[in-house]
Amino acid sequence: VTKDTDGDGVPDCKDKQLITPTECQPVDADGVGKCPEPECCKNVGTGVGTSTCPTDYPSISFKSNALSSDAKAMAASIATKLKANPTCSITITGYPEASKASQAACQKRVDAIKAYLVESQGISADRISTNCEVGGGDKNTVDIKSN
Repeated sequence: VTKDTDGDGVPDCKDKQLITPTECQPVDADGVGKCPEPECCKNVGTGVGTSTCPTDYPSISFKSNALSSDAKAMAASIATKLKANPTCSITITGYPEASKASQAACQKRVDAIKAYLVESQGISADRISTNCEVGGGDKNTVDIKSN
């Protein structure tokens, strides 16, 4: 019988982390757990030039060029994150087809989100870039990413 001090299912002779805290289990084949990041450290950078800007912005789907109430709610959640991180900026990207009409619709959609963030949510326009990438994704979806 092989010894398993921390009870993670990996024998001590193969375990690279002999005492794995229970909150870090399950472990990988080497017995190393994946510990959750402490709440206090989630927004701390790792050094000079490190960005702490959010990366979990929602994608916004469109059925027309106007913002639906759902789209406004998602944009408001984006504004909340931007207000909490005043040094961060975003790019709003749509994905039109090659036709001029589709590209025009894309521009209206990204501009509608930017206008909502600026006019209704008080976000500075210079923190928001817009972009339309032909064929880069779903033509009815707009993605938001940190710069």
